[in-house]
Amino acid sequence: VMRGQLAFHFRSELVTHLPVSAEVFDALEIPVPLSAKSDLVTIEASDLQSDDARGMYVLNATIHNRAAFRQAWPLLELTLTDANDKPISRRVIESAQYLPPGTDATAFAAESDITIRLWIDAKGLSASGYRLYVFYP
Repeated sequence: VMRGQLAFHFRSELVTHLPVSAEVFDALEIPVPLSAKSDLVTIEASDLQSDDARGMYVLNATIHNRAAFRQAWPLLELTLTDANDKPISRRVIESAQYLPPGTDATAFAAESDITIRLWIDAKGLSASGYRLYVFYP
């Protein structure tokens, strides 16, 4: 029983390292979530520019999956900061909001990059800087 509980609990890792085990979970109709290892997802580049005419910011970023396996899409946390680097606004952005049209929304391909461009409504905020963070809940 204990082995079954361990296999169930660590099924994502098990399928990642022993792909044939996916057939067992499929046969038992047990869903296997994609891996979510934030230490293997990096922000390769990012830039935030203001569009004063529209009262918006444009976030451009490139995110890289360094894993040798597919992963779930991470969440992004964008924090706008003031001149003293103190947070003035924070927003969590789901993959459905940042993925470019035509992107496979089911998984972040192994060893791949995604370039995003996202418009952020920031009327009334005068941010001097920002922080961008990737994470899994």
